[in-house]
Amino acid sequence: MQMKRIFIFTPFFLIFFFAVTFLPRPVEKEFTKEKRIAERGIYVTAWTAQLPKRFNELKEQCKAAGLNTMVIDAKEMLSRPYLELARQRKLTPATKATANPWLAKLAAELHRDNFILSARIVVFKDDRLVLSRPDLGVKLGGGLYRDRKGGKWLDPYSDEARLYNALIAESAALSGVDEVQFDYIRFPAEGEAKNAYYPHIKEGVTKVDIICEFLKDVKARLAPYNTSLAVDIFGVTAWQSKIDIESLGQDLKRMAPYLDVLSPMLYPSHFHPGYDGFPNPGAEPYYFINTGVKQAKVILSGEATVLVPWIQGFNMRSPNFGPNYILEQVRAGKDEGVEGFLIWNARNDYSVSFRALKK
Repeated sequence: MQMKRIFIFTPFFLIFFFAVTFLPRPVEKEFTKEKRIAERGIYVTAWTAQLPKRFNELKEQCKAAGLNTMVIDAKEMLSRPYLELARQRKLTPATKATANPWLAKLAAELHRDNFILSARIVVFKDDRLVLSRPDLGVKLGGGLYRDRKGGKWLDPYSDEARLYNALIAESAALSGVDEVQFDYIRFPAEGEAKNAYYPHIKEGVTKVDIICEFLKDVKARLAPYNTSLAVDIFGVTAWQSKIDIESLGQDLKRMAPYLDVLSPMLYPSHFHPGYDGFPNPGAEPYYFINTGVKQAKVILSGEATVLVPWIQGFNMRSPNFGPNYILEQVRAGKDEGVEGFLIWNARNDYSVSFRALKK
């Protein structure tokens, strides 16, 4: 005798069936962190960030000085998997970005301490990739172009060079940083740059066009992670002379739609003697920060980009350098309505800055 199966529709089964069949399913979000930008902080090398005692000291000193942002070098750590792919000529548009464990751990640590983390990525000045792939480098004569410090540069016109850096930026976002900050996002301008040759140059595409194309791509990549995009520029670029725009490829007005933050490096000592009539610009901390911020605001008029200038935290051709030098630079920005600032010291020696700002 054939037995018939009998389904007993219990109340529990009916509820489960209805929920699975008819109720909308929740959409999972990969990243729900709040979008944040650099505010008031310091630059930190990757080396310093890997020294627990020193790094913790810097965090405590930042807190005491009212600083809440760390801009940390991240490219060398992030670039390793993509550098290897580039060496093997296997880097393609299908390559997926991945998080970096070191940076993810660092981001979590800084967020627990209420810090904003900006990952500094040096873009087109790149000895490691150019030495591995000379075909991607800027050329001079029969060899590679080198700047005054011997640095090698990627050709920004190269699709592969831009992809390489875009993947590194996305890797930083996946690792949980608040902001990606690009430095050296320009064409070389030092030494024999005027005679340099770009092997991947595209007909009818200007230097400004290619820089903006790169920023547009990166902005789209960072959007899903709520990661901000910032760019460092030469201080003099805030004056936006035509020759600077054309040689560097940095047109601030055209770049602005892709940026959350613009950080002009307004170190007084980096302006040449006689600039704006000052025999020694390094002795004029208020003027160059204030004027540079003012100029940048005029250029960015109507744009949403936030100005967070770099200020000078080191003694270089600055006979009056000291705590008041730091305070004058901070005041120069505030007088133009700019509250944020970042302090640069290549050796991460912020003793003078902390002394000036300690509350």
